Amino acid sequence: MNIGFVGVGQMGGRMARRLLEAGYDLTVHDLRKEPAQPLLAKGARWAHSSKAMADSCQLVLASLPGPPEVEQVVYGANGLMAAWKKGDIFIDTTTNLPATIQRVAADARAKGVAVLDAPVSGGIAGADAGTLSVIVGGDALTLEQVRKVLEVIGKNIFHVGEVGCGNIAKIINNMIGFGCRAISDEGMVLGVKAGIDPRKLWEVVTASTGSNRALQGFPQTVFQGDFEPGFRLALACKDIGLAMTMGRQYGVPLSVGAAVEQKLLEAKAAGLGEKASHAVITRLEELTGVQVRAPGP
Repeated sequence: MNIGFVGVGQMGGRMARRLLEAGYDLTVHDLRKEPAQPLLAKGARWAHSSKAMADSCQLVLASLPGPPEVEQVVYGANGLMAAWKKGDIFIDTTTNLPATIQRVAADARAKGVAVLDAPVSGGIAGADAGTLSVIVGGDALTLEQVRKVLEVIGKNIFHVGEVGCGNIAKIINNMIGFGCRAISDEGMVLGVKAGIDPRKLWEVVTASTGSNRALQGFPQTVFQGDFEPGFRLALACKDIGLAMTMGRQYGVPLSVGAAVEQKLLEAKAAGLGEKASHAVITRLEELTGVQVRAPGP
């Protein structure tokens, strides 16, 4: 099967590499050719547009920053829609608005093309190792057609419902994760300001009811002063914004989510957008005059 991959940045490039190393014939496209060079050196082919990719590939995956980029790849002058054929399949791994991918799926269906939304969770480490969680919305039979492809990039494949449900689940996961991050930051800064050793505090909380995935990562990131991406803070702002949009759409008040969004937007406005999402703690450190650092293993 000829597979196309649009968007070969931090996450997409790693997923595409795994597909290439698994023996699939791979064609890649990105706005810039530079990120694709390692893949081209390993034998991938270059498509000069998304349309050109759809001409030669029955299955196309995309990993893009957000809804506007997905719309451009699908509907643009040289987009996928211009060359889609009956029997083609499109898998969007972007964290996207459910309404956007649902519209894409409806328009694709009219051309006999199946669409799955399949956002992923697990970060660049999971993309490198092929251990991502892949959260799939769409037709179950289509998923079975491409399951072996998805298993190259993900250890856990979840089918959560119709098209759009993958992104609903992913956005909610991220919103909860960002909330855990925000309260963990405040608790750790408060503890250090009050005079407790950060590693001792961390040991207590991670063995107790306050433990969460964000806090568990402190020894490898915050304690070391390592705020390089990873998952960029600018993308965290985008994802929490998608959650707020969903809240308005469904009439669900998200007061905690809104507070978390403001924390992230403040950090982005302070110039931290290209740092890792956990760099948001540095704003609180500046305000309080303490740093949550504990170098060492």
